[in-house]
Amino acid sequence: MGKQRFRYSASILKPSHLFATIGALLTILLGSLLLLALPNLGEQDFSQLYLEEHGNVPFELHLIALCLLLGCVVAFVNRRVWLELDSENLTIHIPRLTGLGLMGFTTGDHRIPLNTIRKVELTAVTGFRNMAQALQQSKLSLVTDRRTYRLQPYHFLREGHPDHRIGMGSAFGKPKARLESIITEAPLVKALSGITGNVDFTSTQTDRTGPLANHFNLLKHKGMVLQLILLAVLGTYALVDYVLLTNYLVIGDLPLWPFISTGLLLGVLGVQLGKGAPRAERFGLAALLCIIAFAATYPGLQRYALVVSPEPLTVAYDNTKTGYFEHSHYPAIDQRESSIPEYWQSLPSEVTYTFFLHESELGFVLIDMAAVYEKSRAFYREDGR
Repeated sequence: MGKQRFRYSASILKPSHLFATIGALLTILLGSLLLLALPNLGEQDFSQLYLEEHGNVPFELHLIALCLLLGCVVAFVNRRVWLELDSENLTIHIPRLTGLGLMGFTTGDHRIPLNTIRKVELTAVTGFRNMAQALQQSKLSLVTDRRTYRLQPYHFLREGHPDHRIGMGSAFGKPKARLESIITEAPLVKALSGITGNVDFTSTQTDRTGPLANHFNLLKHKGMVLQLILLAVLGTYALVDYVLLTNYLVIGDLPLWPFISTGLLLGVLGVQLGKGAPRAERFGLAALLCIIAFAATYPGLQRYALVVSPEPLTVAYDNTKTGYFEHSHYPAIDQRESSIPEYWQSLPSEVTYTFFLHESELGFVLIDMAAVYEKSRAFYREDGR
């Protein structure tokens, strides 16, 4: 028999289904951006999205970049995983940086003579509520004279053969009935069962144990699915608009009724949509929806002010104290606790300064601080801070 080579795939989904899912998420994100009535992108200074008032990149962005780099390294290392099976040996090459060792699977370089394999155990974990989790946790154990090697039975694709992975619909189906048959038909399992001869080859189903073993599957409840969609949409909006509106400062008193009414409305809606689900999931997800609604209301009020007052008012404020500006008809601008105290101290007192205001008609005013932040960055660059 010739050599059979297998490569590893971290995803159990067919590429077309995976790309379709990613494309749908990107479409939702781009659609939300278009619905925000963004200003002319040509006039935007995108450096304001990733630079603080001092002109430095904040620590959080460094941390995000580090996480992305780590994810890219793991993805690259996963593509270096391979198995090779011939009539005499099974060769394993799984770099430790894949992280599979943290899940209890074998890592490193190993050459296993087939005549030393005493038992092949295929364990299908069926305590999960969807196929994706069950396939991820199932194990293929090779028991030899010296040690036991554990592999993921479904994640290895045979090179030069059709892709055996499942689609999106099957990934969230119930695993109880079909899991064992799907795993036994995986290319690696079939190859081992056909070449190990008289070796004891057993296949057993094991229920998942632990506090979440019998958790409720939210994706099987239409109301819960709708709440998850609302959470994704509101969370995406809150994050995107919060980033895009970082240059706008709210002064004056924000009204409480939009926060309370939005939170209560979506909280009650979540409870109604969760009918038929267990109490913990029903009220827990409704509470989370209420919290996300609170978070999305703040950038929503800022966006509302820009919609009702698209053209800013040019207002001259009196600099009465360092970082404190007053006007007879508008709320005071207090920047005494900001992160750029040296810049405010450099400004002469008892002089008027111009700010660009958007009136909301709800009791608060939105100030465009883009020009101020640009001047502060120039100040710190010249000052060498």
